[in-house]
Amino acid sequence: MKKNVKKGLALCLAACLLAGGPVGCGHFKNTEIVLTTGLTENQLFKVGDSVCTLPEAMIYVMDYQAQYESVYGVEMWEHDFGGITLEDYVKNIIVSQLASMKAVTLLAQEYEVELTEAEQEKVKKAAAEYYKSLSTEAVKYMGLEGEDVEKLYSDHVLSGKVYREITKDVNTEVSDDEARIITVQQIKVDSLESAQNILGEIEAGKEFLTLASVYSQDSQLSYTFGRGEKEAAYEEAAFALENDAVSGIIEGEDGFYILKCIDNFDREATEDNKVTMVERRRDEIFSRIYEELIASTPSEFNNRIWEQVHFGDWEQGISESFLEIYNKYFEE
Repeated sequence: MKKNVKKGLALCLAACLLAGGPVGCGHFKNTEIVLTTGLTENQLFKVGDSVCTLPEAMIYVMDYQAQYESVYGVEMWEHDFGGITLEDYVKNIIVSQLASMKAVTLLAQEYEVELTEAEQEKVKKAAAEYYKSLSTEAVKYMGLEGEDVEKLYSDHVLSGKVYREITKDVNTEVSDDEARIITVQQIKVDSLESAQNILGEIEAGKEFLTLASVYSQDSQLSYTFGRGEKEAAYEEAAFALENDAVSGIIEGEDGFYILKCIDNFDREATEDNKVTMVERRRDEIFSRIYEELIASTPSEFNNRIWEQVHFGDWEQGISESFLEIYNKYFEE
């Protein structure tokens, strides 16, 4: 049985690979889901010439099982979350992240990226530490060999280096005004007449926040944001205000607003936003190259063996996280 699967590209590759958070990266395109294939029994999928084995995927399975069970408990895997079980949702995340990482390693040769001897040595040490942390029962359950752990750590490091090589020339200059983060209080009403009456009370000396608590039709009275996060008229008025200044009436798409500026330049938040903006530029550069890659790279996925993986089959937990050990050796 074969069919094409097309899934969206994610721009969070570096974050999900290097931070290891439970954020799904984009699946690869041109994929065949197969029951009978040239893949060997323990190969879960292939992206071009890059292969992910089931034991490698089981490393992620164990990490994610520990993360989710600590939050939701062991009884939640079959709970329906809007047409998909928690188990299937997490399994989709795992395949998505692994597929993205394996795909990016295909670019290593083109960009002349390889692991240094020092990095290879760290990979061996990290793999040995993780493998030794597993019980004999866990190793057997996962079908794991030491070389599987080394391969996955190696691909993590390599894919991160490829990402950094592709995005190394991004413009990192961001001005204070571009990145400026402000905080305003707002009053939102649905008619111009109401807004005019409230503005009159403000001009008469009534406390802004008191009026907002009484009249605003938005339960949230304070907003912190940067450029591009609000509609144009709202943003233009908000960013023009000095501290403690009150705007005129702003006509928005879904109502009328009056704003009071609480902080027209949050220095700490602005500096953080500069980092975010630079990362967004890197993602945009990387995404164009990655999109071309996944559009032209054939892939196969062995659905049969993946369907046999169930989180409830393992109840003993693990003592060490694969990604925590990764961060210990490779965090920059």
